[in-house]
Amino acid sequence: MDFALTDEQALLQETARAFVAKHCSAEQAKVWDETDHFPVELWQQMADMDWFSLPYPLEAGGGGGSVTDLCILAEELGHASLDVAMAYVGTFIPGLVIFKYGTDEQRARFRSGLFDGDYRISVAISEPDAGSDAASLRCSAVDHGDHFVVNGQKAWCTGASLPGAWIALYVRTNPDAPKHRGISLLLVPNDTPGLEIRRTPTLARHLLGTNEVFLTDVVVPKENLVGEVDAGFSMLMSGLDVEKVVMAAAYTGVAQATMDDMLDYSKQRQQFGRPIGNFQALAHPMVDMQTEIDAARLLAYRAAWMLSTGKPCTREAAMAKLKCSEAYVSVARLGMQVMAGHGFSTESVMSFRWRESIVATISGGTSQIQRNAVAKSMGLITY
Repeated sequence: MDFALTDEQALLQETARAFVAKHCSAEQAKVWDETDHFPVELWQQMADMDWFSLPYPLEAGGGGGSVTDLCILAEELGHASLDVAMAYVGTFIPGLVIFKYGTDEQRARFRSGLFDGDYRISVAISEPDAGSDAASLRCSAVDHGDHFVVNGQKAWCTGASLPGAWIALYVRTNPDAPKHRGISLLLVPNDTPGLEIRRTPTLARHLLGTNEVFLTDVVVPKENLVGEVDAGFSMLMSGLDVEKVVMAAAYTGVAQATMDDMLDYSKQRQQFGRPIGNFQALAHPMVDMQTEIDAARLLAYRAAWMLSTGKPCTREAAMAKLKCSEAYVSVARLGMQVMAGHGFSTESVMSFRWRESIVATISGGTSQIQRNAVAKSMGLITY
């Protein structure tokens, strides 16, 4: 088994690391978060690096990057913040769905905007009564011949209010079908008449913003339907493994950055005549935490390798998402304890890491849902 990166992957890692140091340090990400600022310039700089085209196949004009390549990039961006990594990952995941299920006309229409960074895509699945049970969504789209009329409400839509955003809207087109059927995917510009977007106050993740979306008689032309009518649930599920794996790498990156900050502090902070990291009471928990992060990274890259080689990995993707997100929560909590009052100060990056970490085990599928997925693969849950 070869754990080494290729020369191209090592260069990608080195380039991404330098990019973060120059354009989006953790200190800068904290400022963006605290000012609810979406850095358009950062988005454009990512586009200029051809990173937005990297996930797409060569025959579509993309970079032909593997899932492992995307994990390397997401892990390095995670050193800035989880939100910075999500700014990258959150657009190409639904973009890949468009390229897989969309028409030639749709691929041509979105190619330039996605590759050049002009478009952002916000996925709208969750509703007030549909979260982990995504198939129970009720937002309705009624067929009117050449268009749909959509009514309903969506919740927890990341980036829905950003300039140039399209909303990948999962709607119910057949209310009489079983709940896993009768769902379709529509693409809706966020300035469409009848849309009302409200910012949801959150502890962190302010760079992209979290939103509720209210839809009142929204007219969506049939040309904005992705794939077949009533076949949307398979599209919803199709990108989940890639999203889990790449975001698992992002969690690993931000967890490692948090560990590094804590380690530096523990070597510099002196009490009782020596650095606090010399005390076993702190040294051993930090050793255990680094071991957890390394184990999480291995799970993420194992799943990435499986996806890159065409192997099914729903179980492994769930394990990676579970372990990596929980590692971030644990290391941020330990960092607050090690840095004590300095971490508690809102001027510290550690306080920002702690705020941001809380949602890691919730968004993108809760830890409980990941455990259910693994349990099913083990024959423990059969429903």
